[in-house]
Amino acid sequence: MNATPNAPASVLTPYSGLTPDVVLDALQSAGLRGDGRLFALNSYENRVYQVWLEDAASIESGAPPNASVVAKFYRPARWTDAQILEEHAFVLELAERELPVVAPLAMGGGKTLLSFGGFR
Repeated sequence: MNATPNAPASVLTPYSGLTPDVVLDALQSAGLRGDGRLFALNSYENRVYQVWLEDAASIESGAPPNASVVAKFYRPARWTDAQILEEHAFVLELAERELPVVAPLAMGGGKTLLSFGGFR
């Protein structure tokens, strides 16, 4: 994407509003309570964080105590929901065939793609 000086601020800085508090609030909206520890993981297009959960949130989600999840925030306006869901379905199929992939979690009624504050 070539950003020009006349491009809207959201194009130039698509993640400017994705603060640590927003990351934790997004997880909270999905029913997971982070304990405040975040670790940014490498990603070229998206923003990806390892987030540690409070023990109670881990138990409620079926994860072991002191578990962590990986939260991926897709670059706004880069992919359609249909494209992201196609990728999720493909990775879930690979996981079912016992290939070593990190499959998306099914949250909130089996959804693998959630939205919060303009981020997916």
